Amino acid sequence: MSIQPQPSTPGTQNINSYSDQLRMESFGYTDHNLQDMEYDIDPINHFFSAITDNCSYYTEEHYNVNIKCKDKFSLVHFNSRSMYANFDNIKEYLCNFSQRFSVIAISETWFNAEKGVENFILEGYELRYCNRLNKGGGGVALYVDKTLHFRVVNSMTAVVDNMLECLTIEISQENQKNIVVSCIYRTPGSNMDMFTGWMEKMFVDKNKVIFVCGDFNIDLLNPHKIKAVEEFINTMYSICLFPRITKPSRITASCATLIDNIFSNDTENKTVNGLLINEISDHLPVFTVYDSSYVNHKLYFSMGYRRIKTETSINAFKTELLEHNWDVIYQKETVDEAYDYFLRIFGSMYDKHCPVKKFKEKIKYFHCPWITKGLQNACKKKNTLYKNYLKKRTKEAEIKYKKYKNKLTQIIRTCKKEYYGKLLEENKSNIKKTWGILNTILRKGNKEDSYPKYFISKSEEIDQREEIAKRFNVFFVNVGPELEKQIPDPGTFGKDVQMLIDRNPSSMFLNPVTENEILKTVRGMKGKLSTDVNGIDMALVKTVISGILKPLEYIFNLSFQTGSFPNQMKIAKVIPLYKTGNKHHFTNYRPVSMLPQLSKILEKMFITRLNSFIEKHKILDEGQYGFRSNRSTSMALMNVIENITNAIDNKKHVIGVFIDLKKAFDTINHCILIHKLERYGIRGLVLDWIRSYLSNRKQFVKVEGACSQCLDIVCGVPQGSVLGPILFILYINDLFQVSNKLRLVLFADDTNVFCDGDDLQQLIEIVRRGWKN
Repeated sequence: MSIQPQPSTPGTQNINSYSDQLRMESFGYTDHNLQDMEYDIDPINHFFSAITDNCSYYTEEHYNVNIKCKDKFSLVHFNSRSMYANFDNIKEYLCNFSQRFSVIAISETWFNAEKGVENFILEGYELRYCNRLNKGGGGVALYVDKTLHFRVVNSMTAVVDNMLECLTIEISQENQKNIVVSCIYRTPGSNMDMFTGWMEKMFVDKNKVIFVCGDFNIDLLNPHKIKAVEEFINTMYSICLFPRITKPSRITASCATLIDNIFSNDTENKTVNGLLINEISDHLPVFTVYDSSYVNHKLYFSMGYRRIKTETSINAFKTELLEHNWDVIYQKETVDEAYDYFLRIFGSMYDKHCPVKKFKEKIKYFHCPWITKGLQNACKKKNTLYKNYLKKRTKEAEIKYKKYKNKLTQIIRTCKKEYYGKLLEENKSNIKKTWGILNTILRKGNKEDSYPKYFISKSEEIDQREEIAKRFNVFFVNVGPELEKQIPDPGTFGKDVQMLIDRNPSSMFLNPVTENEILKTVRGMKGKLSTDVNGIDMALVKTVISGILKPLEYIFNLSFQTGSFPNQMKIAKVIPLYKTGNKHHFTNYRPVSMLPQLSKILEKMFITRLNSFIEKHKILDEGQYGFRSNRSTSMALMNVIENITNAIDNKKHVIGVFIDLKKAFDTINHCILIHKLERYGIRGLVLDWIRSYLSNRKQFVKVEGACSQCLDIVCGVPQGSVLGPILFILYINDLFQVSNKLRLVLFADDTNVFCDGDDLQQLIEIVRRGWKN
């Protein structure tokens, strides 16, 4: 039976409160047969039923057919009751909607600071969250569509112990009022008067469109006529925040309550509101769609430029390179002149056959590829059974629904397992792709590569892409020099090098480069698609290499003969890559440097000769395992284990010190490096070539199509280079000569120091002081 309020005769009672007004408006409200209504599954009749006719229950199919979100703001709220338990369910459920929500609000996230939130990524959205401070549970979060320009409103974001968590953002709009969205979770049993007072103080801005959603744990149906509930309703009404959800949001076999809601100050009735029939938790998701026409659909696309490359155009490009007369290059006497001319010819032909055109690319949003069409239909049937249970609330309906749900859950898990199992099997020989698949599974989504709408520097918000690229470049080029300043002055460095590095009487020479050597080297390189400063990728070079072998042979040999490295090969394009922490801070990104593709080939030519000289004269210590042929991390680990187990077998104490050198590659002093290389036998023209290779290097940063100006790099070895790692291990090679009592195992800059002996205190002192004798 439905519960129907007794009607009052109009004019016989005063309207002293919002609740009274609602009751008056419900006069004449009649009972209805729930079984005959497709989408109205109200378990009770109540006074909110007469307030609005645009709040209904929706399945996802009904929502997709009847709710149009284009150019509109849409907000959905889930009470997740632990994202750790239900994030996958929420993600899979959202994939059923043909139109994405602008903002996805989550209450009861139960986020744990120690576990972090890296596993809760939704592609196409930016995550902001607010956790409880002193105990678990609670917590709120907002996923905001990346096409929106928004900021967190700190003055309206708060955590009040034993009362609430609130997260607020403001979305900027052109030529219209900004939209403020708050997600609130009120602690059950907390003081309602204090909560009502807090709400009254917080949401008073009448010049913006406000949406306050969440789990308030206040039953607006108020069947027991609790005064505090009426005061809360009256207060929200007084600050022009009206409930958009007017039907029960939490329905069980014994009761139905309206505790999840979305309040708005929209007085023009521009919203369509409703509840989604889904059993992710015991709270139904609630939504609102606001017709503000705020979205320019072009924002759904990122604009950029792309080369139009087809097999036909690349073959035509290769043919023209083969037919071109390169004699002018062979007349150039300096390597810079020869390479600059080659680059102009190569670039003009490349642009001719593979022109750059403007394009727009739709932003990618999350999806669950293991959810097949059959599973989607099964999910619809499950929701139909759930809706039927909410209508009837009988034991028979509940058993039927739960039995089907449990079976479907098992099938979905099996399909997901088989999907990723097949992917892993297909990519078992590709370690990079295998780790990418594993990270997708472990992180419950792909790691976001895009940048936020703005960055923060000294409390200043920067949203212009050109300025962001400039700030990134300044930060990256200064990391090395700033750290280098903290390194103590070597003082009598020359004398120390004399003692630690024995001078090699032999000197290194550079043999000429041949066409076959270049061809073999290029064919052995990976065909990556990342482009350099000239827009060239290695996949293209591998395809057209036969057409440019002769000019490259001349340029490379001219470089070796003159001890000069082409300046155009020293310009690096840097892409900032997010590491961890606040995505709006420059310091939480690391640079990924992309050097010219042809410079990598020249470096390969040099490194072949350098490695041959190093191996012949046994320059590198056997304890160095990084960047050396026929050596690996496994071998380094075996060495470490052997050091420890041998000492234990001999009943000795072992001390191990594990050192991670901060920004080691960026802090190399060029003068010290050159001095050490000379001692190792790299002299004359070869040393001049390395000086030229290290000097006058520049880099610029590219952020979503915006590029900074080039800045000079004054220290360190080039990141992303082939030669840089070898120069680094030569730079620290004399570290092995520091002590006769300490045993070192290195993998590039990862340094492990071991010492064993009978007297533990003496060992500690040896390790502390690093004695040589």
